[in-house]
Amino acid sequence: MKSELPDINRFERIVFKRKNTLKLLLSFSLRLMNARQVGLLMGTDKNYTEFLSPDQWDRGVIHKFDGRSLSGLFMKYFGTFFVKYKGYSPVMLYRDNQFGEKKDNEGIIAYVLRTYKEFYAKGIKILIIDRLDSLPECAPDNFVHVPVLTYDGMLFRLEPGLKINTEPVRQFRVKNFVAAYVPDYGAIVFNTIDEILLSRTRQEFVNEAALKKRLDILICAIEMASIAHIGLAKGRKAARIIWRKEKNLRRTARRLKEKQAELGAQKEYLRAVGAVTAAQLEMEAVNINDGVYAFMDMVGSATIRKEFTPRQYFFILNLCHQIAADNAGRFSCRIDNFMGDSVFIQNTSFFDDYTAGHVAGIHERLMLMVFALSSIFNDIHQLQKGRHEMDRDCCVKSLVDGSGASIMFRAGMETGPAMIGPLGSRKRKIVTAIGEAVNNASRLESTGVPEGIHVSEKVMNILKQAVVTQDTMLMWKIISDAGIAGKETESRPVNFFDAYSRFFNIQKNSMVMERKNIAYKEFSKDASFLIRCIPDQD
Repeated sequence: MKSELPDINRFERIVFKRKNTLKLLLSFSLRLMNARQVGLLMGTDKNYTEFLSPDQWDRGVIHKFDGRSLSGLFMKYFGTFFVKYKGYSPVMLYRDNQFGEKKDNEGIIAYVLRTYKEFYAKGIKILIIDRLDSLPECAPDNFVHVPVLTYDGMLFRLEPGLKINTEPVRQFRVKNFVAAYVPDYGAIVFNTIDEILLSRTRQEFVNEAALKKRLDILICAIEMASIAHIGLAKGRKAARIIWRKEKNLRRTARRLKEKQAELGAQKEYLRAVGAVTAAQLEMEAVNINDGVYAFMDMVGSATIRKEFTPRQYFFILNLCHQIAADNAGRFSCRIDNFMGDSVFIQNTSFFDDYTAGHVAGIHERLMLMVFALSSIFNDIHQLQKGRHEMDRDCCVKSLVDGSGASIMFRAGMETGPAMIGPLGSRKRKIVTAIGEAVNNASRLESTGVPEGIHVSEKVMNILKQAVVTQDTMLMWKIISDAGIAGKETESRPVNFFDAYSRFFNIQKNSMVMERKNIAYKEFSKDASFLIRCIPDQD
């Protein structure tokens, strides 16, 4: 195996200057793969038209040859006449069966030219067949099944169900065979490349790294040569080729935009349900001062569990957790963790998407959390009533009505400093928050009431002063989409509790209730507040 590789950078510099780019591709590829012979097939139709759209090909015509030694020299100058005389050219891509139906013709070259669309979808695919010197002497119609490996620039895969014509294999004494699609032209084929490159065990190639390197260079050379060859087209042919590529580019651009939107939505959802990056799992713990933390827990879960089978209880609980995850994402919050029937939700600058160009302040984070929790409680309320789209068969309503149980949650919310970092064992970690504010949120939840958000006096004082403006961009969009901040009030601030009252249809005079002297274990508060979440009427 020759260690030196032909210079792909030099190939790139000269390929667009040469008039006969295909001849350059042949000589470069011959040296690159150290092949005995290399040939080019032009995809065309019965009129042998050049620069024909690949979907109009019905045959491949041997166009050019190059090779080593005397046999290579003979094929270079007389190969096209020889293969035509022998009946190896043209290679027909289709045949008619006894019923007059068009069927795919057998053979590797026909397969390569037929599957041109895979270039646009997945990149150039290279087919490799080794150990052809052990083919059977006779076979029906001269075609036999052989193992074919494909390479797409990343992995080798086995391509099942392909046949090869044994007659040209014996004629050209082929030991191995490599073929690849040349975009908008046809195919390039190799007779017996360096056998050391293709030596392999049952599982893998012995020199896989070297083989991949040469195949990657071959793919680059094919891509460049195919583009340079189009430069020879003139007039309407050139216009058709340009338009064909333009259509593919537009189609690809549209698919990329759609995929980008899907990935963006998926990224937001994963962030909302607590997904973290590999870098975050290896980070050092940090102090965060602008975090908002909330816990929500099922009320009376120990009693409720007795009313249902495990399957029924987990069905209900998972639907409630899904509702929590969906609404957390909807209001730019994040599920830190699910703990049985309890959910830990947070909104901190640490998990913000800074590419969005907006960083929320503490006022907006608190408003978003209240809206998220209230939306969760309202959705669970609708779930019980059989009016939630997630349970169109009303299974939860049937279970609740049959048992007499009531599925309700309560929540506690606090703001303040906390530490955020990876927590857990070496093999299983989460990125979570720990601190006084987190503890207080948990205690406020424990002393809360069903379908209410229990908050500290500190949180209530901030919310009373909070207003929704265009500076609080995330909240402004939410109330604008709900028609609360219409065009006539576009530049006017909206008081938070006014917006909350209209958004959730709750009367302002019964929206907030003050509580005195609440206590739970070592936790106590002289004053705290409950925010109602469910309207008086659905």
